[in-house]
Amino acid sequence: MKALKITMQTDGFPVLFAKQLSHSAAAYTSEIRIIWEERNIISDVKSILGLMALEVKKGMILTLTVDGPDEELAIELGKLLE
Repeated sequence: MKALKITMQTDGFPVLFAKQLSHSAAAYTSEIRIIWEERNIISDVKSILGLMALEVKKGMILTLTVDGPDEELAIELGKLLE
């Protein structure tokens, strides 16, 4: 399993960004999740609604986790969040 700490650069996940991120994540077979540790919330990155439901604010720290056969490549999704 790979993990990457992400500092949010925006408030929440706008619809178009959530669509782009979930579409990109769908290309991988690994499980890709965003964890909001403060509230103990885990969201599947492949779910547009799951991303949009996170009510995160700019500056909050989230954790991107990737677990599966292509996790080395899938962790690069973190670059979209920076």
